[in-house]
Amino acid sequence: MDNDGLVARRLIEAAARSGASLIAETAAAVSGWAVLVDPNTGPVYSSPDRAAGWGTSAAARADGTAARSGDAGGGSDTTVRQVVGATLVVHAGPEVSARRVELVTRTTAGLLEVRARRAEELTSAEMRLHAVVTRLLLRGQTGLAAEVLGGPASHATVYRLSGGTDPQAAYQAVWRALLPTGARQDTPTLITLLDGELIVVALHDAARDDGRILRLIARSAERHGLLGGVADPAPLDMLAAAFTEAGQARAGAAVGHRLVPAAGLGDRALLRIIPPDRLAAWASSLLGPLSPPQRQALEGWLRTGSVGATAGMLGISRGTARSRLRTAGERLGGLDTPLALARLSLALRAPATGPTESATSADTGPSAALPTELVDTGEARRWAAGLTEPLDTPQRIALRVWLNHLGSVAPAAEELGLHRTTLRRWLEEIGRLLDVDLSSATVRADLCLALETLAGPGDSPGALPRRGGRTYQRSWPL
Repeated sequence: MDNDGLVARRLIEAAARSGASLIAETAAAVSGWAVLVDPNTGPVYSSPDRAAGWGTSAAARADGTAARSGDAGGGSDTTVRQVVGATLVVHAGPEVSARRVELVTRTTAGLLEVRARRAEELTSAEMRLHAVVTRLLLRGQTGLAAEVLGGPASHATVYRLSGGTDPQAAYQAVWRALLPTGARQDTPTLITLLDGELIVVALHDAARDDGRILRLIARSAERHGLLGGVADPAPLDMLAAAFTEAGQARAGAAVGHRLVPAAGLGDRALLRIIPPDRLAAWASSLLGPLSPPQRQALEGWLRTGSVGATAGMLGISRGTARSRLRTAGERLGGLDTPLALARLSLALRAPATGPTESATSADTGPSAALPTELVDTGEARRWAAGLTEPLDTPQRIALRVWLNHLGSVAPAAEELGLHRTTLRRWLEEIGRLLDVDLSSATVRADLCLALETLAGPGDSPGALPRRGGRTYQRSWPL
């Protein structure tokens, strides 16, 4: 067995590398396992990985002082020690003496304290850095922000939270929850307080994040009385649009439903019924003719509905944005129908994939709203019927006409034979029945695809009941 001096030196060297290295060396020094558990986030470091659950259970049983037990993971005793707002759990092998376990545990705890004090010294500067990088991303300076961040992140999920009695305290709490003591992620999460509003930007690759940050923020929102919105994952150069989406979603938050996704569809979302690999292949084929700048312009325009906002996000002139959109439309066969735009919105939400053998074979014909290579007709109709089930036929017709006019009330009201105020009231009722935000581009795309999937010959404004030359609906007073 190594002497005490050698063990201590190895622990010090490991602590100089990282917190994970320190916990791994601690486990090796006692021929067992070791876990550092944060009270808010759970296991921070675990060696080996499978010990995370054992360590969490042991930490939960601890009474705030050093403890020993003999029922965690089998073998010899388990030592539990409170350190820097977290819990260190060390489980030794049967051949390791109690004196050696005490030495290793005490040394590791001391080194964690040193790392925590060093982290506190850096926290203020790191918070300022988070604020600066977040502002760069919101201003469309993606390249500069990427240089500062480093790492593999290409996409982000934006959270916007407000409310509560003490925003600064909530900010500090969310910071500690998402970036526990001594832990820093390879792909960082940006946290900043901007104009009294708590902003969290979870960076990740093209795949959606694993949900860990969503769970932590939901827990923090409940604890501190915050209300928030969550945008759909977006490429970094679309962060400004995602920021707006998160703000729109937050408007629907309330006590009991404190964190609202931008799509608002949850399990009803179209993406839930399409296999990711099938969607990725179809999207790659459909979007294959576009260059990266044209794809960026298209995604920005679909998210914001504005050429000016798209130009601002991408740092280009309005003329350049229009030119890219015009070229994209020519290469895709047109951007002039709501159904085509809804399909493109779906394609842009697909996970990233490599190049396909054919970049022009995607089915964009009018035979089915949802291409059969994505989902069969029966399943598509079941999904669409479930999504729109709260609506009666006149409501579905009104919503379909409004979507076909790209959300413009005046021409939709004229086609329906309604006053604009009446149509607005109908749309508010439809949004309430569906429990969605109709201003969300993602919601509109899914609803368009659902309504077109179900549409029959009788689903037209002419089928609406009329009285005195005006459209009416029996359940709604005019």
